[in-house]
Amino acid sequence: MTSRNARYERKKTEQGLKKVTVWVPADVEAEFKLLADVCSENRRYVPNTVRDLKTGRYVSLERAVTDDDE
Repeated sequence: MTSRNARYERKKTEQGLKKVTVWVPADVEAEFKLLADVCSENRRYVPNTVRDLKTGRYVSLERAVTDDDE
């Protein structure tokens, strides 16, 4: 007999989803959860920009990874 959690995880896996654990700043937890929910429900959506809280400008994820502003 499989547990309720095992059945839930199998169902999600069959839907093409993958369970991941990430560490995020506490003050942006809600935004990360929302992003994950939106991308899970709308499979053609992908994140490609982030917002700089200091300047208010949007930055591409590719640039944000290589930017050395800090």
